[in-house]
Amino acid sequence: MTEKKENPHNEQDNANSSDIQAHLNELLSGDGKSSKPKLSKKTSKVKKPSKRARIKADKKRPVESADKKALSTEEKTDKNQNVGKKSGSHWLIGWKQLLFPHEWRAVKAIIVLLIVAAGLIYLISPASQVQKYDVVGTQELSNKAVLKAAGLQKGQPLLTTLYQSDYFSKEAKSKNPQINHLKLTLKSDNTLQVKVDEIVKVGYVKAGNQYYPILENGDMLNHEVSDQQIGGLPLYDGFTSAKQLHKALSEFGKLSTPLRHAVSEIVWSPTKQNNQRLLIYMNDGNEVLISANELSKKMKYYPGMVAQLKQTGQADLQVGAYFRPYK
Repeated sequence: MTEKKENPHNEQDNANSSDIQAHLNELLSGDGKSSKPKLSKKTSKVKKPSKRARIKADKKRPVESADKKALSTEEKTDKNQNVGKKSGSHWLIGWKQLLFPHEWRAVKAIIVLLIVAAGLIYLISPASQVQKYDVVGTQELSNKAVLKAAGLQKGQPLLTTLYQSDYFSKEAKSKNPQINHLKLTLKSDNTLQVKVDEIVKVGYVKAGNQYYPILENGDMLNHEVSDQQIGGLPLYDGFTSAKQLHKALSEFGKLSTPLRHAVSEIVWSPTKQNNQRLLIYMNDGNEVLISANELSKKMKYYPGMVAQLKQTGQADLQVGAYFRPYK
């Protein structure tokens, strides 16, 4: 008898038919869950990378160190701070990039030459020259006399003249004894102010038949000698020493101009009671007795005293103020 061999394909077909039958039964029963196809374990599992692969991936990934982070922060700060500088010099950098080195040197040389030329044009133009002098502080001297003594003229370089104020002051003092000092200041674009410290004339001293003008500092002017007394200034007489004369001149020079011009003559007239007494003859016919060392202090009261009087006489201002009319 021959044995029947089982066919392996029949067993597989039987298994598949049983699975299909079970699936049909689930569909007929209405179970929604079974309608979804089940994934096999092999397909549902996701392969995770191995430990060695993860280490290699970490090595390949770029890592920023703390130093690099700090450096990038500083670079950002520097960029923000230098924005103004870069924007201000951007045009210069652009020009440098457009020009060759020898061309850029030529451009710089041309710029320098233009600046020099502009300066030269300004120096020779009327804008840089003095067009007017404003003289202030004088009482007796004329503006022309001051400018002539100092050597100041229109058309002189403005800046040079201004910065040489001391030179012109010394020049004026040497040429005119009545100028003690002068100072130059810029008043406007082309005008310089000349402020004069003047030594005023306080009278005349008679020597022989000549009258010599005398200043408040005691100096005599030899260039204005006259053979007669000039009105408006007193004649000094009777002084036996230069010390006495200088004291009277110094005090008299402190008086106002109208009061100085009201005096006709000053005579040194000391007594036992007052060794500095002065006898002053006024142009209005009155006489004044006063001490030389108090001349500027007490003489200023004379105009008010005379205004209340109706006759001429002698005003004694040595001690207090007394008036004795002429008999």
